Amino acid sequence: MIDEEAASRFMAAPWLSDVAHDAKLAILEALVEERAAAGSVLLAQGQPNDHLTFLIEGSVVLERTFPDGRKETITSLTAPAVFGTTSFFQPKPPTVTVAARTAVWMLTLHHPAHEALRRDNAHAAEALSLAVVRALSERFDLLDRLFTDYIAHHREASPASSEWSRFRSRLFEQQKL
Repeated sequence: MIDEEAASRFMAAPWLSDVAHDAKLAILEALVEERAAAGSVLLAQGQPNDHLTFLIEGSVVLERTFPDGRKETITSLTAPAVFGTTSFFQPKPPTVTVAARTAVWMLTLHHPAHEALRRDNAHAAEALSLAVVRALSERFDLLDRLFTDYIAHHREASPASSEWSRFRSRLFEQQKL
């Protein structure tokens, strides 16, 4: 059973604003409430991912570890947020580790619950998928803005700027990609 406050936070998450109330309730019924202490690894780079996590309190950091052992912080997320999106929907392990920066409160969707949601309430499963796509799209837009700003402030990298423009053109304008 999901705590009433946890349910309220999930239902009010901005990235779910376009999801109908009944679909949110169906998604909520498929979730498991969890808490973790600061420093806990919530998603491990290179390890299979069996869950999608809705952060309802606290913050996490996303880090990538390179083969030489060097670590790079990619970003941090503060509730409300969702993570595990790219590796949940495809059979590839995540390319980052997600660790709790603070104590966190989460609602988690595991693969078996997602399969049951798809089987029993296709409308809610579709609404969830669209909400995740919107969240990913916002992250891609942010990445595009950050990269474009970086290139604009580093004019010596103008060939990279042209290359980025060509890549974006191919990615967003060609029908066969």
